Amino acid sequence: MRAVALDEKGLPLLLIAALFLALLTAQGVVSVNQAQISNYVVVALVQGAIYLAAAILVLRNPGGLASLVIILVVALLLRAIALTALPYLTTDAFRYVWDGRLGWEGISPYLYVPADEQLAHLHDPEIYPHINQKERAVTIYPPVAQLLFMAAVAIHDGIAGMKAVMLVCEAVTVIALIGWLRAEGLPASRVLIYAWHPLPIWEFSGQAHLDAAATAFLALGIWAAVHQQQGWTGALFAMAALVKYFPVVLLPALWRRWDWRLPVILFFTVALLCLPYMSAAGTGLLGFLGQHLDNEGYRDGWGFHVVWYLRDFHIADPSGALYVACALTVLFGIAAWAVFIRGADEFRPERMALLGAAFVFLTSPHYPWYFGFLCALAVRIPHPALLVMTITCVTLQLPRLDGGFSWTHLYAMTFVLPLIVWGLWEIGIRLSPRIERLNSDFLRLDTKNMRL
Repeated sequence: MRAVALDEKGLPLLLIAALFLALLTAQGVVSVNQAQISNYVVVALVQGAIYLAAAILVLRNPGGLASLVIILVVALLLRAIALTALPYLTTDAFRYVWDGRLGWEGISPYLYVPADEQLAHLHDPEIYPHINQKERAVTIYPPVAQLLFMAAVAIHDGIAGMKAVMLVCEAVTVIALIGWLRAEGLPASRVLIYAWHPLPIWEFSGQAHLDAAATAFLALGIWAAVHQQQGWTGALFAMAALVKYFPVVLLPALWRRWDWRLPVILFFTVALLCLPYMSAAGTGLLGFLGQHLDNEGYRDGWGFHVVWYLRDFHIADPSGALYVACALTVLFGIAAWAVFIRGADEFRPERMALLGAAFVFLTSPHYPWYFGFLCALAVRIPHPALLVMTITCVTLQLPRLDGGFSWTHLYAMTFVLPLIVWGLWEIGIRLSPRIERLNSDFLRLDTKNMRL
């Protein structure tokens, strides 16, 4: 059947979806500002269902310039509404502002906890009281993150400045994703898969999470790789990794095998950006990260959801070390497959998406914003399991009772449901010509003309 252009048939449906998303975003703001987190989660899941319908509509009927303009305008509107939400889903942005202030004071954020008496002159009533673990935790954020915090404080010394910087990062991500799509000959309207996704709208723009910046550098690095700019890919991924460390997991799928530029430039960029912080790093550039991971249960094992489920259902009781060893083996195996089982300069985007999804699944983030970068990858690889994972992860915002174990069955939505969807989709591809055709049309995995 001939696909009907979105501008001809699907545009009214897209506008209806946009209206409902805007209304739900406004309702979500009310729930967040009233600290009704369970209500917010329900609203976000309904948003996710409507968003999914809009994404399918665009994949089936891409449309032209008019649809792209509407998609971008609506994306900006949704973020403008989400910006009015108070930082009740997380306190991270308060730490960002604090670190930015220390930067302008010439004080290393890796050296003193916020409650230190030497910093008493910075203890204000707006930011300081809301900083998490201020009595015992120095920062955990790397050097490029610190530069972004300083830029935000320069714009406005408060949460509003941080939201402004993350909104700019989101704009950069959208531009890079459109560039990536066009470089591969795909419709630019597919950027809706990121631009209308509830997860970045709430967590990046609405709550000012730093993952917005990591995703922006990551998207720019992919765009550079598609244009065969391995040096720029290395530099951009170095900056992404010095915002949040996870982007490096995607590099095996982007490296043009044996090309020295990517690893060498990545190494020197990291060294150059870390150098100004080395002499005054105090506890080191990892800051409180190690203790934070212990607090989240990763050393003892229960922080990993696979271990959590095995123990909760009395199936097995593996140690944290054993699980980490198994998880690293799986990740290194996927990475080796992504590098070596392809042509030296062949680009296989589905392997990059698999690396990202496997990393998230195996490391078991406890907070939804860690899933945000997957929304950018889904623009190119809109696999149903990937979309389900990024939509249902909002359930991680639900209040944890009795140490976090009472919601096991509900949290399983984020990790088990995507596996079920993936399995059913793969079975459907083999049994149904229609699903096989949809898979081919949506994912576009023919790589004969795709080079790094």
